[in-house]
Amino acid sequence: MKKPLLFILVLMMLALVAYGQSENSLTVVMENFKSDQGKVRIGLYADSNSWLKKPLMGAVTEINNKAAVCTFRNIPAGVYAVSIIHDENSNEKLDIGYFGIPKEPYASSMGAKASFGPPKWEDAKFTMDGSDKEIVIKF
Repeated sequence: MKKPLLFILVLMMLALVAYGQSENSLTVVMENFKSDQGKVRIGLYADSNSWLKKPLMGAVTEINNKAAVCTFRNIPAGVYAVSIIHDENSNEKLDIGYFGIPKEPYASSMGAKASFGPPKWEDAKFTMDGSDKEIVIKF
């Protein structure tokens, strides 16, 4: 009699642990594009070492009425940052001009701005706390 009860208790504890580590979605709402031309390239980064180098997840989406929406799913709780490029000519890269200055619009989470270089991880990071989240990024 004790073994079935113990088995049920262990299963319940495992279910509670799994529920506490649930993975959720991040919806990125992008507003105020200058035009609907081209595509939007979105990168989700999980740490400062990968920031602007290797996204954990990436997506490409259309712009409609100068706005776009992208949802990343199955994201565990943690610290993340988002970088967005408005690839106006759809050449799959951020066009750069003289002195490495971007020719196409870009933005980062938390309104992080570039100042003598790309936006900093510390300025762009936010926390996913185990529930669905929506962030709004304005161009």
